[in-house]
Amino acid sequence: MSSIQRPGYSATAHPAAPTRRAPVQRRHVVQWLVLALMLGLFYGMPWLRWHDAPLLLFDIEARRIHFFGLGLRTDAIVPLLWLALAGLAALCLVTSLYGRLWCAYACPQTVLTRLHRAVRRVTTLNGRAGGRTEPVLRHALWAAVSLWTGITFVGYFSPIGGLVGGLPAFELGGWKVFWIAFYALATWANVLFLHEQVCTYLCPYGRVQPWLTDAFTPSIHYDARRGEPRGARAAGGGSVMQRARGLLDPVTARDYVFRAAHPASAGPRPTFSDAHLGDCTDCDACVRACPIGLDIRNGRNDSCIECNACTDACDDTMARNGFPAGLILRTSIARIEQRPPATFRARPLLFGALTALFLVLAITGLLAAS
Repeated sequence: MSSIQRPGYSATAHPAAPTRRAPVQRRHVVQWLVLALMLGLFYGMPWLRWHDAPLLLFDIEARRIHFFGLGLRTDAIVPLLWLALAGLAALCLVTSLYGRLWCAYACPQTVLTRLHRAVRRVTTLNGRAGGRTEPVLRHALWAAVSLWTGITFVGYFSPIGGLVGGLPAFELGGWKVFWIAFYALATWANVLFLHEQVCTYLCPYGRVQPWLTDAFTPSIHYDARRGEPRGARAAGGGSVMQRARGLLDPVTARDYVFRAAHPASAGPRPTFSDAHLGDCTDCDACVRACPIGLDIRNGRNDSCIECNACTDACDDTMARNGFPAGLILRTSIARIEQRPPATFRARPLLFGALTALFLVLAITGLLAAS
């Protein structure tokens, strides 16, 4: 029986020579492209205009909403509500088909956290400017980003040109100053101290995942048939695909995973010779890389946001040992269990129909309002 397959992984191909680090994956490029797109849209949209009117502005004082050339009164925003519902249904559709791509790439919490970590890397001077310079510079840069985030957010409710023009002369009203400071402080503290804890404990999206996905939805999994039993070994032994041991059967693999995940009830794990060990070297790099400390080898967890940090860390270890990448990979439970492709999936069809229905209602309402 074959292992879980992915592009670049072959049961018969020999692994490349050990490298110091696994090659850059396409998802890394996509992550940074989505980061640039999301930041560009958020920070740039308040400055854009359409026919001498803001492209998007919720003008509370005038009780009007400027939306791509349309001027809607606040008592006639039903089309925008339909559009918001269409976006929510589309998010559910994408989740049911492709997993938590929103969390991994486009969620504002993910984008700002990734931006903050980029700021940390930029301000890591390796002692070239003194030990106290790094944290001061890091906090100053992030405070500037947070302040501009607060100004931009308020710019969706008040013309941003007036906001920026009034800052040097302190001509802003009290409520504008309050909301700018509030969202700036929230951005600064949220990303600085909470990171992915927001995703784990506060975000409702993660809690409804079991209702949005099924066995054919891809997510991050550990290939236990190839990796178990895990353990340290001498270098140069080769992958299980190059040894007589081959892949374990699914039941035996799950038994080893249970023993590793529940040592109190399963007792101490047995020891094996290097020839019988799987490809997992039990280095715990995947656990250390996870922002919230999950061990993906012990099974799926609803708190996983599929950021692929564990995948990158494991691929690095595989590359250093000369093993094929993909011990931790993105796949579905159906592929792991080698089920035939589904001809009918209720959740994607339901969410697709809701997306189309809400879009039709939104477009009809916007055309009537125009």
